[in-house]
Amino acid sequence: MEEKGILTGVIKLAATNNKYVYGSVAENIKSDSYDPYEENVVLKSKKVARSNAKIKAKIIFNIFIIFGMCAIIIFRYAQISQLNYDSNTLNKKYVTMQNDNNLISIDIEKAMGLKKIREVAENNLNMHMPYKNQIIYVNVPKKDVTILASKEQSKVSVMFKDVENSIKKFLNLFY
Repeated sequence: MEEKGILTGVIKLAATNNKYVYGSVAENIKSDSYDPYEENVVLKSKKVARSNAKIKAKIIFNIFIIFGMCAIIIFRYAQISQLNYDSNTLNKKYVTMQNDNNLISIDIEKAMGLKKIREVAENNLNMHMPYKNQIIYVNVPKKDVTILASKEQSKVSVMFKDVENSIKKFLNLFY
């Protein structure tokens, strides 16, 4: 009798779908009203535990990703801070060297002054100003500097001509 009830149930389901089933495969019943996880407490708790475990795994994975990104950002800011610190220390060294250089150039200018040169000459080198009878005045003729330069150029050109003539004489000996 039970067999008749099962067969009539299958026939009723087949009749409601209006589909013909080929082969020996049983029809897949997709009914929204029947969910074994809803009726069985053990299965329901396992389903909830599985979904909770997946959610927890996703949350932990996302926390690790966020932690990694924060660590990378903090590392980059640490590098930027270190570079700024190094830059500032180098700028301070540059400013101190520039100040030292300015002080040295001022000392050189002071040392090159006439008063300092006179003081060093008198104290360190035992030099003194000449007496009036030791001074000899020299008359310098007032000639144009360009004339002297042109004479020197002519001397150079004469020297080249002499060298050229001597080379010609030497070569003529062989011909």
